Amino acid sequence: MNRRPGGRLVRAVVPVALCAALASAPVWGVQPVRAVTPEQAIDAGYIPNPAPALARITIDEITPRVLDGAGAGGQLAVGTEAGVPTVTVSGTISNVGDVSLESVDVRLQRGPRAADAESVREPLVWSEPSFPVQGEFLRAAETLAPGESVPYRVSMPAREVPGNPGPDLQLTEPGVYPLLVNVNGTPEGGSPARLDDARTLLPVLEAPPPAPLPGVDDDEVGASTSAGVPGPTPVPLTMLWPLAAAPSRIALVPGEAGPEPVVALTDRSLLGDLSEEGRLTGLVRAASAAFDGPGGEELRRATCIAVDPDLLGTVAELADGRPVVIDDGSGARDPGDGDRADDGATPTPVDEAVVADASRWLDQLRALAEGSCVVTLPAAQADLDTVSTIGDTTLTSAALDRSDSVERILDVAPVPDVLVPASGTLAPATAQALAGSGDTAIVATPSTRTDTGVVPTSGMVGLAGTDGGRALTYSATVGTALAATGEFPENPRYSDPDTRYWLAADSPVARLQDARAALLAPVIDAADAAATAAATAPTGAQQPGPARSDTSDTADTTDTVAEQGVLAVPPQVWGVDEEAAGSLLETLGDQLSAGRMRAVPLTELLTGPVTVPEGSLADDPTGAVDPGTADPFADDPGGDTVRRLTGALRGTGTLRSLVDTSDPTSAGAAAHLDPLVGDALRVLSVTGRRAGGDGLTLESGTGAAARERSATRLARLGETVSASLARVDLLTPGSVFTMASPNSPLMLVIRNALPFPVRVDVTVTAPEDITVDPVGLIQIPAAGSRTLQVPTQSDSEGGVRHTVTFALHGPDGTRLSAPVELSVQSGGYPVAQGFAIAAAALALILGGRRYLRYRRGILDPADEGHRP
Repeated sequence: MNRRPGGRLVRAVVPVALCAALASAPVWGVQPVRAVTPEQAIDAGYIPNPAPALARITIDEITPRVLDGAGAGGQLAVGTEAGVPTVTVSGTISNVGDVSLESVDVRLQRGPRAADAESVREPLVWSEPSFPVQGEFLRAAETLAPGESVPYRVSMPAREVPGNPGPDLQLTEPGVYPLLVNVNGTPEGGSPARLDDARTLLPVLEAPPPAPLPGVDDDEVGASTSAGVPGPTPVPLTMLWPLAAAPSRIALVPGEAGPEPVVALTDRSLLGDLSEEGRLTGLVRAASAAFDGPGGEELRRATCIAVDPDLLGTVAELADGRPVVIDDGSGARDPGDGDRADDGATPTPVDEAVVADASRWLDQLRALAEGSCVVTLPAAQADLDTVSTIGDTTLTSAALDRSDSVERILDVAPVPDVLVPASGTLAPATAQALAGSGDTAIVATPSTRTDTGVVPTSGMVGLAGTDGGRALTYSATVGTALAATGEFPENPRYSDPDTRYWLAADSPVARLQDARAALLAPVIDAADAAATAAATAPTGAQQPGPARSDTSDTADTTDTVAEQGVLAVPPQVWGVDEEAAGSLLETLGDQLSAGRMRAVPLTELLTGPVTVPEGSLADDPTGAVDPGTADPFADDPGGDTVRRLTGALRGTGTLRSLVDTSDPTSAGAAAHLDPLVGDALRVLSVTGRRAGGDGLTLESGTGAAARERSATRLARLGETVSASLARVDLLTPGSVFTMASPNSPLMLVIRNALPFPVRVDVTVTAPEDITVDPVGLIQIPAAGSRTLQVPTQSDSEGGVRHTVTFALHGPDGTRLSAPVELSVQSGGYPVAQGFAIAAAALALILGGRRYLRYRRGILDPADEGHRP
């Protein structure tokens, strides 16, 4: 691998406070603050610096975004000087210290051209001396007080301008060039110092031609440098367009928010994403606009919409008018007024605005998906390796077998037999356990190995030891660049550890520009390969053109990269807005229109030949410590995440077994219980597991917020399952029951507070002197109860007190509630029988006496007025 000039300072592990202990009650939406101090950043040698002590500089705009010859692709240059395009970077300088800064100056610098497409991210961690091409310092502010900010703007011509002795960027050949903006100043009472710097990448598809010398016609110069140069082979382009959201749905105890199912959310983030200005709306609109723009038809062919079935199912329920409640950790609340839900007493009202947003978004998505490629993502971005370890068939099906629901909602059949793990990696055991015959996993290249243990180039890897399983791989560099964009940047598991850094140190604009450069780098490599081929052709056939500095080995490498093309796989929860997403699509559309790229549908890639036979998946993609795999319950006496989830799923299975399917009113039970399994998947969501910090260590805070959310959700899931099972219980009429006879029945009440009918098994434990008939399975109506008279026979003599124990079990044998002990008073039957016999004898005597008197005609006083 090509190493950056100047190297990167050796990292040191900086101790930063780890997450606080989990609170007894979960609080949703509160993310821990992870920050590094200036002193810690200096000690660790972080480049770029996430915590400058005095000033912070950000890049807010770069013009042009793509340099393409005398013009500029993607965005027009601000201006030209003597026909040479001008590169302009603008942004903001902020005083983040506690002293004033004086003489704040800024300048633009450039580093060496990236060696190839796989090396474009290396300059992002270069130190300032590695950017030797320098402009002049320009004064941004005479004085900058603490807390104040000032805009800046620096420009340099792309190459030398005749007659102008000033500096230029020396962009004389295609390539991806790193730019650095350096800010200097003098702290009050101190000495001049370099305060901060910011980096980004500039893709140069075609170097601008030299400016014409005085007296030379422009057309002559252009003709002499471009005539007859063979064009490069178009680079294949395939892209996934992910539509997913970080898990915010939460399962409630069935019936807690009313008898009808509701959509319970931890916060309003999903509702915001679906709004007119929301992220999910922006992603759909950006794709729709791009498909109707330049190169749109080819862009549509190259793009496959990747949808999260968990998100899609939730939005469909919202569009159907299912009520929404917000659970902030202390109970379900109405999303509109914040009042607590009525715990089942009254139905939760429907928010019409939510219904309208969900319906509109689904309609827009259906229009986008019509006639397009659609692929199903793992539900809730669940970690498939952990799903495989748990081995629960219900959980596995909920994670992967959701194509039918996607087709039902979108009316488009997803591409079958495809796994797209959210982490970009897949363990060998997972592929064997989860992948079906002939399935293809789409993973980053570091997740695969050749039969000799080498990481192959992008392509189709045949997985030895599987039933026809394959892995379609994509460039880790492109994937890493896309994962670094937007509101939720991450250093993916498969990313090169040497190029990981505190992504928050760069502005969103800079990170988006870096992704643009990574997408276009293979186009530049293809042009290099074509130029090298022309330069090495026989003398008679050699065409004039600019010389290339690449060696033959580099040409071979770039030719391979160009042949593999670009498979762009953004993170599944992609935090870019509509403008940023549209910007990248516009760039790709321009390249398709220009013929530098050609669209290759995902289905064509999936049916393509195996380029690496007898390959395998890697347990450890990079060899570096992966903070994203840390288990928040690893050292907990109550068990790790796998053990806790297994218990919760066992309880969820018991709840499903309770449902009395013979009762027609049980049809809605699944709507109450499915969110519990969905919660298990959301516990395993990998979104955010590698966000924040330096991407290398837990101590820097990488993934801390996601781990805390996962731990809170898992604890809540266990509580919810336990509380749900406890809603079916036993009641006794009293603590002591006196049997009036040897066969007096025992009274028992079974209560069901669940909103669907259930079947339960009542078991009895009694002493030898008392025989209680078996009860067996009992049907209990929804939100109702049933009183039982259990036949009982006592063989006890005299007054004896016995204990009879009743226990409630599910049909699967799981105990539902604590056993109920009933104290039974038996015996004393002869006394009672004597009284009964005496009473019967007295009644017989009196009745006989009355009959005899009647026969003799003696009127009984009680019969006065009734004599016949």
